Amino acid sequence: EFHIFLCTIGPIMILFHTAFKFGGIVSVAFWSMVAVVLSGVIGRFIYIQIPRTIEGRELTLNEVKEMKNQMAGSLVERVDFGELASAQGLALAGNVPLTESDISIGTLRKYLIQKQVPVAERRDIIRIARNERSLASKITRLQRMQQLFKYWHVAHLPFALIMLIIVCIHVIVTLTFGYTWIF
Repeated sequence: EFHIFLCTIGPIMILFHTAFKFGGIVSVAFWSMVAVVLSGVIGRFIYIQIPRTIEGRELTLNEVKEMKNQMAGSLVERVDFGELASAQGLALAGNVPLTESDISIGTLRKYLIQKQVPVAERRDIIRIARNERSLASKITRLQRMQQLFKYWHVAHLPFALIMLIIVCIHVIVTLTFGYTWIF
């Protein structure tokens, strides 16, 4: 969070420091900074897409799959998907999790109403079904985001290093040629 705060305030301060005018090698540092900020926003988006525990630890793919399997098992215990599928004209082999079938949440709800499942249990089953579908999409998203996060560093880090090197050169040149603080 502190890193993000500094990367938000830094570019604003640099714009004021340059009086919104930049040329020469400083313009390379400025555009590198713009690239770092934009890639930082993209990196933050990718970072928040990765599922985490309450403590903030990144969940592994196996942990998310295990959570999904537990929810799918809970659904299979409560709902006969084979009967539901045949009622919908779908060909399913026995009881399969909701995400592995063509059955929608709305269809499941109608089926539960038709079977006269009590309202409290019906809500619980629908909640579990939604969570199971959500976890299935998180598994797919997790795999994609982990790959993107690896490639994100390829864009973010070089521009940050270019910016840092040019800023160091800027400070050294400024101090070497006699610029002093005005305070």
